[in-house]
Amino acid sequence: MAEKKEDRRVRRTKKLLTQALTQLLGEKQINEITVKELTELADMNRGTFYLYYRDVFDMLEKIEVGMFEKMENIIASHENEDVTKTTEPILLDLFTFIGENREMCRVLLSPHGDMNFLHRLNKVLYEKCQKVWRATREQRGETEFDYHYSFVIFGCAGLIRAWVNRDCPESAGQMAALADDMIRRGGL
Repeated sequence: MAEKKEDRRVRRTKKLLTQALTQLLGEKQINEITVKELTELADMNRGTFYLYYRDVFDMLEKIEVGMFEKMENIIASHENEDVTKTTEPILLDLFTFIGENREMCRVLLSPHGDMNFLHRLNKVLYEKCQKVWRATREQRGETEFDYHYSFVIFGCAGLIRAWVNRDCPESAGQMAALADDMIRRGGL
């Protein structure tokens, strides 16, 4: 059964709540945020919040799930590309998505963020890379593949963190080209 589209008012309400949560996560840990302060900041009553979420943890989880699904879709849309030759197309789509969601990405990658989000993304990327780089792994060995993968993923995470913390002054295309170049020089 097809899911009904949310109406404009619901999207606006959730957007305001998300903006308030993003602002609060920039200041404190999720377990320090109350529904009362979140709804006051979003200028709405608590009853409205509870129409959509059980608590702030549920809200953050739903936001993360939505973002994660979009990233998985981006990765899946590049399923048939040979990333051993270039990673720029998939990186461009990922950097575009990150740029469009820079505030939430900034807090998810901050000390107040949720490391489970990063771990889940890491798992999906690792599985994709294992399939794509199977020949490389067989030529170089499992251990070297694991080291190379860690170097690329954590390097890209650091690059993304630096970019969003600087408020994304470079375009997604510039960042994709830079990341692709760094990955290439990293020794595929």
